[in-house]
Amino acid sequence: MKTKRTAIVVLIVALLVSSSVLILLYLSSEPQPEPENEAPAISIINPQPGSTVADIVQLNISVVDEENLTATIFIDGKNVTKSNLYAWNTTEYPDGTHTIRVGVSDSSGKYAARSIEVSVDNVDEVRPPFDGLFKIMEYNIKESGKNNDWKTVVKQENPDILIVVETGFWDDNANESLNAAVSELNAYFEDELPYEAYCAQNTRYSTTGEAILSRFPVLEFNQIPVVPLDNGDDYYVTHDFIEAVVDINGTAVHVFGGHLKASEGETNIYRREVEMEGIINYMDALGNVPILYLSDQNSFSPADTGDLAPEGMELGYGPMTMMLYPNDTVYGNRSSNVHNFTDVYRTLNPTKPGHTYGHRDGAVSFRIDYIVGNDFFVDSFVNSTVVDDEPAYTASDHYAVTAFINWNATGMGYLSASKASSCSDTTSQGIVVLDTGMRFPPLPIYAVMQVLRKPIMALPRNSCMK
Repeated sequence: MKTKRTAIVVLIVALLVSSSVLILLYLSSEPQPEPENEAPAISIINPQPGSTVADIVQLNISVVDEENLTATIFIDGKNVTKSNLYAWNTTEYPDGTHTIRVGVSDSSGKYAARSIEVSVDNVDEVRPPFDGLFKIMEYNIKESGKNNDWKTVVKQENPDILIVVETGFWDDNANESLNAAVSELNAYFEDELPYEAYCAQNTRYSTTGEAILSRFPVLEFNQIPVVPLDNGDDYYVTHDFIEAVVDINGTAVHVFGGHLKASEGETNIYRREVEMEGIINYMDALGNVPILYLSDQNSFSPADTGDLAPEGMELGYGPMTMMLYPNDTVYGNRSSNVHNFTDVYRTLNPTKPGHTYGHRDGAVSFRIDYIVGNDFFVDSFVNSTVVDDEPAYTASDHYAVTAFINWNATGMGYLSASKASSCSDTTSQGIVVLDTGMRFPPLPIYAVMQVLRKPIMALPRNSCMK
């Protein structure tokens, strides 16, 4: 009997243990609740709360989260950019107290924000003395700079004015890529005057658009999608030109960035020639003003012959011929009637090929990137180089072109529209954007020009423009 009771107890215990195991197994098979997602942590590293700032200030935002998040920056309640680095040009704001607010949200909608107040004081800002020597640079960085080595090339060269070609994605997310690049370069060149920068807006592809970075004040920035032709028509260009009016020691210099249509073929050659004709007309309508033109021309110079000759493709000579050779029997009638232009690299390097494209191809080699200046700079170019030092080989499919200019300015100041148009009127019309007293901010340049195109100075085409 005792044995029977013992067996029953053992059986009951075994059943209890088995039931517990089954319950534990069941519970362990149930999905466990996800840990609660925490909101991102955001802070303003620079500037410090209550600090006094001037000129261009690097806003440095820290965002800590499992996701890779980018902050939205508000200044005085206005959304200025989406970036964790931003070069804030305080000279565009009145002196006094301003509020910087940053916010960020993750994919689940969790939001975090911080705000500080700083004091802007630009009244006593003094630029260092100008000794007349400055450096300019043109650089096609390939597909909006997908290889970051392009910034290393810029750091090695240290230009005072930089025209960057193929910046099509830089205007995305309120100029996030532009702001990040400028902030990085300004932090690197901490002992130099900071760059202010502007880029073409509403560009759809990585291979279009241009930008300017300048240590000299930019008085005006224009994006030029349409140029006037000799026959009076307006022509929509492949890649919008840019024009920055830069104050170099008291003289307003018109700095252009260009990128003519690419590739071989009669249609593409024709389009390049028409684009060049139109931008020359645009320059002529400005009158006798200082001009620097930095461009990927996608075409050859008639000065590049013999050992200097291009190899591997036929891109045509029209654009550079009409710009440099007004007496040419084929293209001279489309040359400028106001300006005489100089191809800086070829003038200073008559025996060096200076090829800027083809080093990563092997089948082609030619010079298609140029720095050109008009009469105001004719005796001022000191030297010019094609930048092929490492890491230039891998940074882009183009080499950059640089030039030093020793120029003490003219003191002629900022020409008004009336001064720029001094020739007799004709019946045809050309659209010319000139100084209207407006200071365009980095955003949204293209939209501003579209809305204001008719109210902006529209000068009659005149004998200055053939």
